[in-house]
Amino acid sequence: MKVSRARFERLVESALKGIPQLFRGLIVNLEISVQGLPGPEAGRWQGSRDLLGLYKGLPRADMATPLSGAHPPARVILYQRNIEALCPDEAELGRHVQLTLRHELAHHFGFTDEDLKRCWPEGA
Repeated sequence: MKVSRARFERLVESALKGIPQLFRGLIVNLEISVQGLPGPEAGRWQGSRDLLGLYKGLPRADMATPLSGAHPPARVILYQRNIEALCPDEAELGRHVQLTLRHELAHHFGFTDEDLKRCWPEGA
């Protein structure tokens, strides 16, 4: 299922609005963006067709302390083409956008991939 970048970004915005306000209020110094495929920012995953999203930066707790100094924004990147490749229709696309965004936001909140596998297998 392929959609325009504008439509995909609206799905991301909708998924973000679906995050409970309690957690949205905890998002600090974070940029959310969309790319077609993983580029140099993905390191060894550059060009991968399996990587759906990426979190780059410090966990929120490390950015939110008064002694931590100024940090560039952390980034959540969703890889549109890789997510689309998994989805036969727009409903499934919306579900995968939501799962991927929540997974990457969990990294912002300090969860590791191992934590997610243990506590939230569907989103790991």
